[in-house]
Amino acid sequence: MRSIACLLVALCLSAGMISAQDQPKFTLAQQEVVDARKARMAASARRDGSWARYVADDCIFSDDDGNLTTKAKMIDHDKTWPPEYDHSANFRDYLVHVYGDTAVMNLRFTLHEQFTDSDIITEMRETETYVKQNGSWLLVARQWGPLPVNFRKPLAVDTSGYKDYVGQYEWRPLDEVETVTVKDGKLWTDFVEGVDEEYFQLGPETFFVKDDLGSVTFVRDAQGHVTGYTYHRDDGQEIHARKIK
Repeated sequence: MRSIACLLVALCLSAGMISAQDQPKFTLAQQEVVDARKARMAASARRDGSWARYVADDCIFSDDDGNLTTKAKMIDHDKTWPPEYDHSANFRDYLVHVYGDTAVMNLRFTLHEQFTDSDIITEMRETETYVKQNGSWLLVARQWGPLPVNFRKPLAVDTSGYKDYVGQYEWRPLDEVETVTVKDGKLWTDFVEGVDEEYFQLGPETFFVKDDLGSVTFVRDAQGHVTGYTYHRDDGQEIHARKIK
């Protein structure tokens, strides 16, 4: 269900939602590629199948679940997918590289999908590849996937115990050491490229950061000392980090 929703929302939403301040300055060739995408999406919004002429018959679609989808399947879904399911998308951060008659485009957008009384928001990034045939840019490959933006709600807790987690943690001997600190009553980690991110509390000893879908549960020994933590990936796998200092 998830892949079909993103597949069609990402394909069909209007290109008119690109705002002027989000539009970088392009060369003539780059602008042609952007315009080709906008034309395809405008045609798709009409839901009459006319967008197909902007896409190669053997175009490779790789969806957010890693599945390959054909142009024919996209057309079939386009005919049946209710347009009221698609709220909006904020297309931005365009990056276009042109190599002769081949071009690669990368961009970011926001999906809003309605499920009963819930508006589900997903931050997405996609890459499209075009080739120029008979003077027109034709889509030949497209891949998209969600960005790790966390929508969990942190707990309001007593933060006096945060001092127990302060220290250095190691995932593997050759990895950068993670330093956990307390500043202004908040728990911080520098694990991601040395940039401090706040640990928000999710449970008694479980925390998360905004830009990661996993969570961290600190572990104590029999004496109550913190000896490390378990990192819970969003796919159910676990990584065990040990406290080294």
